[in-house]
Amino acid sequence: MRTLWLVGLAAIVALGSAQTRTQRGATQQDDGRVPIAQVAQELAQKFKAQIVVDPALTLRVKPSEADTLERALDEITAQAREVVWRKVYTNKVLGAEPNTEQILSAVRALINIELGGVMVVNPRAATLNSFVANYPAPPDLESTLEQMQPPFSAKPVYVILNPKPQAATALRGSKMEQFAQVQQQLMDLLAKMSPEERRQALQSAMGMWMNADPDLRNQMIFEGMRMSFEYWQSLSPDQQREMIEMGRKFFEQYYGGGGGAPEM
Repeated sequence: MRTLWLVGLAAIVALGSAQTRTQRGATQQDDGRVPIAQVAQELAQKFKAQIVVDPALTLRVKPSEADTLERALDEITAQAREVVWRKVYTNKVLGAEPNTEQILSAVRALINIELGGVMVVNPRAATLNSFVANYPAPPDLESTLEQMQPPFSAKPVYVILNPKPQAATALRGSKMEQFAQVQQQLMDLLAKMSPEERRQALQSAMGMWMNADPDLRNQMIFEGMRMSFEYWQSLSPDQQREMIEMGRKFFEQYYGGGGGAPEM
């Protein structure tokens, strides 16, 4: 596993250097992007609104200077693939407010219903749950919400989420054991790809790496390089030559070219 880490780190450092050079010396700290949750919090304060962001969203975006909340939400979600925002109204229950997890779960469930409409009836209780997809929203919707039966709150909750996040594979054991499992899954998946698919996948992963929180990224690079150097020092000359050869083969296999990092 240390071997995989050393080879992988070498690839990350090489790719990171290549991509950084193409950015004309700019760093991630000064490109204006911040975590999407932070942008949402600032918009909530500016427009005095409640905004819920899916905790699984860790991407960084450029803040919006739009003069309306909805336009600002359009601008920040347009920067993220498969991320959307929705305006949500919940029913009014005296003394009870839905928590953010309940809201996120309900919104995701409704968005992903594939039927155009459905009614689920409980004959014994004489109750029903109903859903209609893409029903036209009347222009005076908010003024009628509190007169509905049951009444709904006229104050919306704005939700930012990925409607169909990738399901995480169940991991077991300690965090270190789970990390090893993820590494193995990654290597297995890369082995099933064509050279071009591997190239695109790894370049996409590098983009995610460069968009990660700068402090965390720098800490991981520092720790990884320290561990790799210590491990390198423990190898015999023959083992070091073997590692160099593994690095060369890594680039040939996953980038379909020579031993150097691909041009960005």
